[in-house]
Amino acid sequence: MKLEDQLIVLAHTAYCAKFYIAFRGSLEKLIELIAYSIGEAAPDADQISVFIRKEETQRTLEVTYETALWRSADRTQSWRLICLAVTADPEVAKRLLAKRPPSPDCCAYCLQDERGVMEALKPELDIYNNPIPGVMLHRQCSRPWGLMRDLVARAKS
Repeated sequence: MKLEDQLIVLAHTAYCAKFYIAFRGSLEKLIELIAYSIGEAAPDADQISVFIRKEETQRTLEVTYETALWRSADRTQSWRLICLAVTADPEVAKRLLAKRPPSPDCCAYCLQDERGVMEALKPELDIYNNPIPGVMLHRQCSRPWGLMRDLVARAKS
């Protein structure tokens, strides 16, 4: 895949993440959504598949495009596409932080259920490295969760 096509796939993957906020599904469906977003100029599904499966691509999405993409550890091996963009409004961040997930098996940030695969979630740690009760996060979701916490803390002072 050419560099230009790679950049287009990255941008449209990030767009899909922002559109769906938290997607969970098969790789085929994810590729279909990305290709649909690109339109007629979309590369072959196989090229998109090979490209987004690369660890380097997933790291680039996370660091540059505020988008998390990974293969889940659940029995269906579903794929996750999560928007990691954080709000700039402290009141919205405060509301999001106060919202609790529907079950203890869910990530507090993206609300994706990890029933039966608890090693996928890690507890949020306070400044003394003690777990905060009731807040479990994916590794990818811990950074934006912390940024929202910091935003609310700065707004209070």
